[in-house]
Amino acid sequence: MTMTMKAGFLAAGLLLAATGWTAAAESHIPQKQIFVTQLQQALRANDKAWLAEHTRYPLRSYGSKQPSIRNKPAFINNYSSLISAKLRAAVLAKDPADVFENWQGLMIGEGSYNIWIRNSGDGLNERYQIITINNGP
Repeated sequence: MTMTMKAGFLAAGLLLAATGWTAAAESHIPQKQIFVTQLQQALRANDKAWLAEHTRYPLRSYGSKQPSIRNKPAFINNYSSLISAKLRAAVLAKDPADVFENWQGLMIGEGSYNIWIRNSGDGLNERYQIITINNGP
């Protein structure tokens, strides 16, 4: 075996090891943390369709305006009443790996400005959905 071949095998091995390590590290990220990250990305982009798709209906919403949200079109039509600048800021400020969790689900945000999500899947297939939006007092 030539020196060039040895160097090539070594480089390929290092690349596979590095790639395998990265893939293994990413596979250990909890699904709930991935969902919170996706939720934050959707809020940053004002992606109403993604948020509406990942909501359980009827949605519970609290705040100065309390529109009745029974389906995706109602969510999209009332988006500006549901998602305020304060709510967006509170949700985006949270570390996806460090959100409050109890028997009701996960709360992303702080105080009166937060979004609750819940896993509606079974033990093998996690499926997180938005269940409540709290948009201020």
